[in-house]
Amino acid sequence: MLKLKAYFMDFEPGIPVVKLNADDATELGLRPHDRVEVRYGKTLKTAYIETTCTMVKPGYIGLRKESRKYGVTQGAIICIRPAPRPDSLGIIKKKLDDMELKKEEIYTLIKDIDQNRLTDIELGALVAAIYVQGFSERETINTTKAMVKHGKQITWNKECIVDKHSIGGVPGNRTTPIVIAIVAAVGLTIPKTSSRAITSPAGTADTMEVFCDVSFTPKQIKHIVNKTNACLVWGGSLDIAPVDDKLIRAEYPLSLDPEGQVIASVLSKKKSAGSKYVLIDIPMGDGAKVSRIDKARNLAKKFKLVGRKLDMHVECAITKGDGPIGRGIGPVLEAIDIMEILEGKGPKDLREKSIELAALMLRMTGHGDEEKARRMLDSGLALKKFNEIVVAQNGNPKMDLLKMLGRYKESICADTSGTIEQISNTAICGIARIAGAPKDKGAGVYLYFKKGQKVNKGEKLFDIYAEKKHKLKNALNRANGCRVYHIGPKENMLIEEI
Repeated sequence: MLKLKAYFMDFEPGIPVVKLNADDATELGLRPHDRVEVRYGKTLKTAYIETTCTMVKPGYIGLRKESRKYGVTQGAIICIRPAPRPDSLGIIKKKLDDMELKKEEIYTLIKDIDQNRLTDIELGALVAAIYVQGFSERETINTTKAMVKHGKQITWNKECIVDKHSIGGVPGNRTTPIVIAIVAAVGLTIPKTSSRAITSPAGTADTMEVFCDVSFTPKQIKHIVNKTNACLVWGGSLDIAPVDDKLIRAEYPLSLDPEGQVIASVLSKKKSAGSKYVLIDIPMGDGAKVSRIDKARNLAKKFKLVGRKLDMHVECAITKGDGPIGRGIGPVLEAIDIMEILEGKGPKDLREKSIELAALMLRMTGHGDEEKARRMLDSGLALKKFNEIVVAQNGNPKMDLLKMLGRYKESICADTSGTIEQISNTAICGIARIAGAPKDKGAGVYLYFKKGQKVNKGEKLFDIYAEKKHKLKNALNRANGCRVYHIGPKENMLIEEI
């Protein structure tokens, strides 16, 4: 055991970390990222070490300023010693070796993640193992239940609590706010918790943040839902299935989204939010996360199976995902699409898909059909409901969204004439992210042409928006260096000469 003096420092939020002088670390036989037990009085915590030769002097330990809540003062004596390795490391190795994990092993693993006993590197190894080796049905079910257990749960005094989720992968596919507005206007209760972007230029929470606040406590969410029938909030602020948010952080660097983890991630949060009926949107096609119909059907089957094990009624919609939906990609641009559709305008593909998904939710709960969903939208009742939700979440539905777009803009034009045969989801997402989305809300891509349309040489295919000049330059370089639109020759209208 080594006794060191406390020295408060600024750390980025995340897993527990302490800083040691390299000489003190050597004294204990420790290396960077090793675990240590940190004791002050009766308080004992496990943390990971970072070593330095200059930032912390020998005999001192760098601590987060938040340590003061445990009564730690500057210069207080802190005792540290090497900590034992968590059992989860052996469990991760077992998964890497393609062995099925037992129920108790999965619960141990989820508990260790919840209590911050694994480093980012170790979490990355776990995500990679799930991505490469896959999860069995038993592993997926046990992971989902364990994630629900290690988090808060919201309960409702109503039976018909509905929810909707898309597995993502398609740029501009911002149906959720429109669907929620339609369904809530009918009178159903839909407390929608959404994620931020993992691999895309915007998640639902990123787009809704353009209109209003998205971070609320469970108590505040209940107040919003009781007032409006719905909410559109960020799930990461609720401590609902918090293990999922830590796994998402590990998935981000390599844009990994393992199937078993996707199912556990989605359904653990739906269960924790109190949902009884859940609709899953599975976009399918070239460039989507699911490229083939057989894989889409298999994923839908697994969602429904795990849903039954959690006493939820889950239905799945396999939708077109071989190109962008809507015209805007990026938080503000997607917000513009949403408002235009609610106002009776906007991109036809996004409008029709939203109506069809809303109709499925009404049918699965016995509250209507497509005609009713369309009537809610066309009558303006969905717009009214959306505005109510925005106001309840401390927002302003009347804001001028165009003024929020990035000040720097460039257009990409067609270099040939013909019919648009394909638009690359991957390329569009990459350009929008390099332009700054979703962090820069006004950054992104606006599309002028969709698949199947004819374009003439020199016409604008899309605009790139950025809030910073250097990001626009980088996005232009990406756009000019990859194939975004695949344009075939002009169609010959003469089919056959006799």
